[in-house]
Amino acid sequence: MMSCTYQRTRTTMNRHTDSSTHITPSKWRVGVLGATGMTGTELIKQLQHHDACQIVYATSRGSAGKSLQDIDPSAPDITLQSPEACAPEDVDIAFICLPHGTTAQITERYLKHNVRVLDLSGDLRLTSERLHQTTYGTPRPEGLAKEAAYGLTEFNREQIKHSKLVSNPGCYPTCSMMGLAPLIQSKTVTGTIVINAVSGISGAGRSPKAGTHFCMAYNDVKPYKVGRHHRHVPEIEQTISRLAETQESPKVIFNPHTVPVERGMLATITVETSLSFQEVRALYEEAYGNEPFVRLLPEGRQAQLRAIQGTNHTVIGLHEVEGSQHIVITSAIDNLLKGAAGQAIQNMNVMLGLPETQGL
Repeated sequence: MMSCTYQRTRTTMNRHTDSSTHITPSKWRVGVLGATGMTGTELIKQLQHHDACQIVYATSRGSAGKSLQDIDPSAPDITLQSPEACAPEDVDIAFICLPHGTTAQITERYLKHNVRVLDLSGDLRLTSERLHQTTYGTPRPEGLAKEAAYGLTEFNREQIKHSKLVSNPGCYPTCSMMGLAPLIQSKTVTGTIVINAVSGISGAGRSPKAGTHFCMAYNDVKPYKVGRHHRHVPEIEQTISRLAETQESPKVIFNPHTVPVERGMLATITVETSLSFQEVRALYEEAYGNEPFVRLLPEGRQAQLRAIQGTNHTVIGLHEVEGSQHIVITSAIDNLLKGAAGQAIQNMNVMLGLPETQGL
């Protein structure tokens, strides 16, 4: 079994440390807090192949001392540590994969030790304190959200590059905004945006719930929190406002569904625009032509889950609605990768000046 225990007596060392610490020279030291959740485990799986990083510790309050393979047999054989046994100064990068409402104070502690932090919870996604309280209702230090760069990588690279704190977007906002962003930036969208989205069961997390265990989820498609009731609606609308550079942005009707697959997310978006279909297509070709993780499909093809499962890619299809000014956009991502762990690593690469595709 591979242990992630770091020699705490060497806390003054930087990342270019000698072999006595058992950390490979010139590698960035990484800690994953909350390693046994779906996202944390996925991060560990991806980071083990990242040539510029070495995992120093992976924490779990309930499974300390066990191997991560005891939780997920496909994960690396890493010994999980109690969070109390892991010091911020022992790492350069911290991925925080803890539940909403528990991460903000931990983030502050790591930032005080000059650690770059990627927060995968919802604690810092909404900049408005009023909106955060009505959406999540969890405590967070005043001003911390304003310090965080929003980690929709393709549309916020410069801020991410110069930030020590990144708030990773939610899975549904990532899927929806990757499909919408070029059109939103054109400032030609009119009317209400309707998003019908489906997610694999892994989006509900590892903890068992009555509505997501196999017997309830198999052979069924279940809509939930439809209209404007899902907590990702404010995040989607906040991102639309940022990209459109206006507070008078279109409202969103968001209808999520669970589907009986393990992983994957697909948004079918109906939007009205003053542009012609060919002008819309040209916008997307320009926006995504050089993006390594985005694939714009040829006309007539639409995004599917099978195209993105197990990858950090977004696949996008565009469809003209004849006789109207509406466009239908299909956008698919892997909810555990581009919707969580993969995008977090992509953001880390940008923060550190590494090739954006490294480890992915």
